[in-house]
Amino acid sequence: MGALRDEHHNGWLMPSGNYPAAVYEDSWATQESAVAVPAPAKIVSLKPTGFEAARTVGEHIRAAVPVVMDLTEMTDAEAKRMVDFASGLVFGTQGGIERIARRVFLLTPADVEVMVIDRPLDETGFYNQS
Repeated sequence: MGALRDEHHNGWLMPSGNYPAAVYEDSWATQESAVAVPAPAKIVSLKPTGFEAARTVGEHIRAAVPVVMDLTEMTDAEAKRMVDFASGLVFGTQGGIERIARRVFLLTPADVEVMVIDRPLDETGFYNQS
């Protein structure tokens, strides 16, 4: 859109203030928000070295706090024991467990939904590493 011209004012139209301003309806400003903004979430990240950390994991899940459990510093036997414990824990509390990397798990309480959007289409992909 080009500039407005008027030959009486050096070629440019001068604003007079006597014209109606454009009015736009802003549906965002007039609608009441139906969704409340949640408080900032808390997520606990643990890197246990032994099974004694199981109690801490359980306390956080029982308090409805998601836990990222990194088992890379544990022996294979203790890591398996911790995964077994975590599986029972989330089953008993109606929560969830999601493997997010090799030997790293996300444990969630019942009121937290995890949406996974980048799963491989087949079992041969990079992310299929046990």
